[in-house]
Amino acid sequence: MASFTTVRRRLVVALVLACSAASALGQVSVQQGVGPPVKAAPGLAVTIFATQLRGPRGVLVDRRGDVWVAEEAGGTIVKISLDGKASRVAAGLEGPHDLDIDSQGNLYVAETATGRVLIVRPGRKPETYIENLVSPVDLAFNATGELLVCELVGARVRAYKFPGDTGRMVVQGFRPHGLAFGKDRAVFVTDTSGKRLVRVAADGVVQTVARDIDTPIGVAIGPSGDFYVAERAAGRLLRVKANGDRSVILEGLRSPRDPAFDASGNLYIAETDAGRILRLAGKF
Repeated sequence: MASFTTVRRRLVVALVLACSAASALGQVSVQQGVGPPVKAAPGLAVTIFATQLRGPRGVLVDRRGDVWVAEEAGGTIVKISLDGKASRVAAGLEGPHDLDIDSQGNLYVAETATGRVLIVRPGRKPETYIENLVSPVDLAFNATGELLVCELVGARVRAYKFPGDTGRMVVQGFRPHGLAFGKDRAVFVTDTSGKRLVRVAADGVVQTVARDIDTPIGVAIGPSGDFYVAERAAGRLLRVKANGDRSVILEGLRSPRDPAFDASGNLYIAETDAGRILRLAGKF
């Protein structure tokens, strides 16, 4: 990898959340400050988008550019707008790990501690959507409207169409922890047990894209078609080409996971142990 430049940027948004997990929904105060440095590849501009989060993971950027994040340690879901306004949209959850939003604006949350996927309809309390899962840690809707769920301990990915659906098997036999969809309906999954990124074709054929990835937690596909994979144990963010070639574009991270792009091509990534979200701008 080429030489790195140390990035020390002022934070854009800092979230100050109450210590009680039972705190009310609504607006969250914001402030500014300075965070620890990270090392980025030349050409990347890194800013701290949000900090003082409690175990952030499951980063989602919606069509409006709002950033949603699950606080695993806080048991909440927080939405942060680009102008810095932040609010809790769900609280009292047990180990929320990931989230997605459907075309109707309903929020879906992987609640790892209870083995459920919850649905949170606007203005209503969370309800069970799918249950009896074995450590659900990641979820995402595909182009046909199926909700794919990674079960880490269950060692499988299943797809669901409606509440209570028993689902169809997408892939099994390894511990998945991250999903992304290709233009050809293929599903790309990070395999934590095999330390790899795999491609699952529409017919179920599994192909390894890249190996020897240190605890891969989350994958996103960039505008150019490259893959961006968080190496949690190594504290790095990788760029992976379709042929498996890879390079380190960010390092010195504290438990990174769940990269996600916005519509403008900016990349967001959670640092769970640092309690913050970073935003990267550059050519992806």
